Amino acid sequence: MREHLRAAFEDVRRFLLTGGRSRLAVVQYNARGDVTKEFDYLAEARIIDYFRREVMGPVRVLAEERGEVRTKPGLAAWTLIVDPVDGSENFARGSEWSSVALALLPGEAAPEPDAVNHALVGNIFTGSVCEAVAGEGVWRNGAPVAPSNVDDPGGAVVALDLKARDEIALARTCRVLRVVKDARRFGSAAGEIAAVAYGGVDAYVDARGTLSPENYMAAYLLVKQAGATISDRDGQPLAAVRSMTQGQSIVAAATPALHAALLAALRQPQDIAG
Repeated sequence: MREHLRAAFEDVRRFLLTGGRSRLAVVQYNARGDVTKEFDYLAEARIIDYFRREVMGPVRVLAEERGEVRTKPGLAAWTLIVDPVDGSENFARGSEWSSVALALLPGEAAPEPDAVNHALVGNIFTGSVCEAVAGEGVWRNGAPVAPSNVDDPGGAVVALDLKARDEIALARTCRVLRVVKDARRFGSAAGEIAAVAYGGVDAYVDARGTLSPENYMAAYLLVKQAGATISDRDGQPLAAVRSMTQGQSIVAAATPALHAALLAALRQPQDIAG
């Protein structure tokens, strides 16, 4: 199935870099209430069509824009979680931080993050691909990768989601900013979490609790297979996916010590005024 994820990515990437570049019209609002642009909708359709065409049995697809789709009638051997363009605003503006994220799990049960056994996060503009198979490892552009060895937040470069709408989430995020060496905000959660796996950043923090499954399920396997640590903001395992609109907080870090330090920063007494 690794080859299918790679082929589906290459197919949708070709579309996005050619005809998709000009398809900027808003066509709907998805189940989360977010804008769906035409390139998102068409890219998702291409991925679904690829699995309908190339995989013999039925695949249950859980998709950002369409919700649940089945490629064929019958009990599915695989569940595919799809984010066709993670970083849609970046893509529309021509920014290179936009990704395709694909997570594959066996069967039809409520998807557990630990059940993901094939995953791919691919950069649309550069073509760089990070992929993993459970129990076999993680690769970037075909070469094995590993996270950094940074333990101290004072020496860590951390990707943060800064789109905090409430004061509590903002306070948590500011506490992380106070203790880390530097921060990044790229606008593609899947790509940013994947970067923890190969050392592009030392950690990723989304303290809000609003990240939806298509953004993190593929990157979760990359982080775990690389030997990094990932949990929610309370240090608990990520929840099973009951809905594609459910929210999740994420703390992913290269080392257990860095992970623990970031959790400690998030747990400090609230100091909204600074």
